[in-house]
Amino acid sequence: MGALEWAYASTPDGDPYMSPISVTSEGVSLPQSMASRPFAVNAQWYVEGFGNVWLEADNQGRYFTADDFRGPRVRNLNVEFARSTVARNAATIGQYVGQGTAFSAEVRGLHDLSQELLEDASRQSGETAGETANQALLYALWAGEKAELEHARSVLATPRTGEFHFGCETRQYIWAKSETMQERFVDAFNFATVTHYIWDTWYPVFEPREGVYRWGLKDDIVDWLVDHDITIEGRPLVWFHPAVTPDWLAQKDFPALKGYVENHARELVGHYGDKVLHWEVVNEYHDWANVHDLTPDQITEVVRLACEVTHDTNPRVDRLINNCCPYGEYASYGHAAHGEADRPLRTPRQFVADLVEAEVPFETVGVQMYFPNRSLADIVRHVDRFAAFGKPVYISEIGASSGPTEAALFADRMELTGALYDWHRPWDPDLQADWLEQLYTVFYARPYVHALNWYDFADFRTFIQNGGLVNEDASPKPSYERLRGLLAEWNRLPE
Repeated sequence: MGALEWAYASTPDGDPYMSPISVTSEGVSLPQSMASRPFAVNAQWYVEGFGNVWLEADNQGRYFTADDFRGPRVRNLNVEFARSTVARNAATIGQYVGQGTAFSAEVRGLHDLSQELLEDASRQSGETAGETANQALLYALWAGEKAELEHARSVLATPRTGEFHFGCETRQYIWAKSETMQERFVDAFNFATVTHYIWDTWYPVFEPREGVYRWGLKDDIVDWLVDHDITIEGRPLVWFHPAVTPDWLAQKDFPALKGYVENHARELVGHYGDKVLHWEVVNEYHDWANVHDLTPDQITEVVRLACEVTHDTNPRVDRLINNCCPYGEYASYGHAAHGEADRPLRTPRQFVADLVEAEVPFETVGVQMYFPNRSLADIVRHVDRFAAFGKPVYISEIGASSGPTEAALFADRMELTGALYDWHRPWDPDLQADWLEQLYTVFYARPYVHALNWYDFADFRTFIQNGGLVNEDASPKPSYERLRGLLAEWNRLPE
């Protein structure tokens, strides 16, 4: 396995926080002060045959406390990861069986084998125990993913009804080199996002001076989508990330910032009227994209203002709060997008909880899911935490690479690193399609999820290198064909 370089502590709600946990040559060091509240230990761990993924040791769901670390106590982290993963699988499989899922012999066999190997590891010590535990982990990780897929397919045996959005970002519309690009988009999606960054390197500057807007390109995209009866989400009304916030906006004090937010939201929502009835009101404001270094209470005030102005301008608009970095690892080391923080940072889950507690009016929670170096089972478990707020969830930005191509290597956009692979094997077009199919299947089966929105449509100026569903010449990748196949199976192809 690769060298262990970083570990962090998290709460029973899955929220990382700054702690005295450290990694030494002997492993993960947990000072006595760690035991002041229940916690889990998280680290990225290479499991040969599965991938280089983040794992959580949560003491088999009981979490670690002071009683677990009285006196000199050494625990084998390999074994702890295996114990927690196997216990989590047992609970999940039991829950799904209770809901009527009949698991295959493969899932039952993988789970049983992981349990047997864990029992062997528990009777061993040192490196031998660690090696056996890693084998238990291998089978447990596969069992967890396959269990989620089989349960989802069992749920979907009864076709899902009601509105559901399958979408993609539209910024590559302006670079389409043929009408085929547009045709492929229309053939796959009933939903689309139209981006309005104030300043960025992808588009001509949208707002070169405060209150001066260049609508032409945005209007062209919106009209094209309206002509094809594709539901539109405008985004974002508020995103104060240093990469897209010009100096004239970053330098505003709090009162002036609120004045800008009110005017900006009213202008954008009012401009489109009923053409755009979904708006991403704020993006990544969970202490991550906070270039003004506002306090949590000030952020809540800005979000409330933006949501209220949006509703006042058009009461029909569905308001979405979008969140990146869903696991909030940045909170464990105290860095936001603009640099080191001078206070504890909130995770996306904590941010949404604070908004709900403050009764900020919004309809939908957005969760971004670029491949996070997590197993499918772990992804489902974490996104389920957002369902607790009782609001629809959009998987608002999705992405994974299809791996290096000759053109990307030649242009130095990608390189062959020989690094440990992320998931199942090194990324390639078929693996990208596998991840899309599996992620879409498990979340389409979750009733609280109402939208799945891939981000990069084509392999031109992508956010994720080679993260598009089609190539630069608009020829479809396996992921595009796989998506169309799912939509056909679920009777969700655009009409």
